[in-house]
Amino acid sequence: MGFVDDRGTLLHVVRDGAAGPVVLFVQGLAGAWFEWDPVVAMLSGEYRLVRFDRPGLGWSQQEGGTRSPAPQTLVGEAERLGRVLDGVGVAPEEPVVLVAHSYGAFHAEAFARLHPERVAGVVFVDPSVEPDVTPAPGGRGGSMGQAAVRAAQLLGLNQVLGPAVRRLVYRAASTTRRDPDPETARAVYRSSRVARAVVNELACYRAAAVALLELRCELPFPEVLVQVLVGAAGAADGGRAAAWLERQNAFAGLFPGAEVVELADAKHLIAADRPDAVATAVRSLGF
Repeated sequence: MGFVDDRGTLLHVVRDGAAGPVVLFVQGLAGAWFEWDPVVAMLSGEYRLVRFDRPGLGWSQQEGGTRSPAPQTLVGEAERLGRVLDGVGVAPEEPVVLVAHSYGAFHAEAFARLHPERVAGVVFVDPSVEPDVTPAPGGRGGSMGQAAVRAAQLLGLNQVLGPAVRRLVYRAASTTRRDPDPETARAVYRSSRVARAVVNELACYRAAAVALLELRCELPFPEVLVQVLVGAAGAADGGRAAAWLERQNAFAGLFPGAEVVELADAKHLIAADRPDAVATAVRSLGF
């Protein structure tokens, strides 16, 4: 465990494995480094694994001062991936495998389009897919959310609400409901700093999705191997799960030769439900 100075913001970084190709993990919205613990345990003997927390999340400092976090941008977060790699000593001429979950897939895809020479392959883990998103009208959602976080902090509610929301997410989005590190999760998600970062990511999500659609029109995706893992529990019964599977297959069509792996025993939190599938997908890229 250590920290990388990212233009004045200390980012928490965890490295595992001493030899082999580099794998950079990018977690989903509000996620922390330990989400990948079950996968790391299966790969650390074969790869050099890098995990980090975006500003304000996990053990990373908040970017933009102590009151309100700096708004995220798609390109800004994509470029941050490169600076993290630089900070841990991965040379630009050494391509890496990206493993990205949910919202983190936006950043990973953008990085691959902006810096194709730095990418050896990509594993998308139940990625966020927003093919029809449009720019949002002006509003105060972000500032209102931050005000609510400050009020909760003053009342001491964040120490209860954060861990409680975390537990609800795992109950709803995992078949096993197995949090990889409940004790660390309680320590992390009781923090008002983390709550501010979560609200910030929620407020910036739509703009990032729009920016990615625009980037797809401007820059090609590199000719690398791609795996798309989909949490398909319940898809056979139709409804929302089946529609989600259809959207994931359409997403995979953006990348010629991409393989879709449907996991009938997993929901959105695949790293918790089927870490072996993530590890297998990394190995299948041939690095």
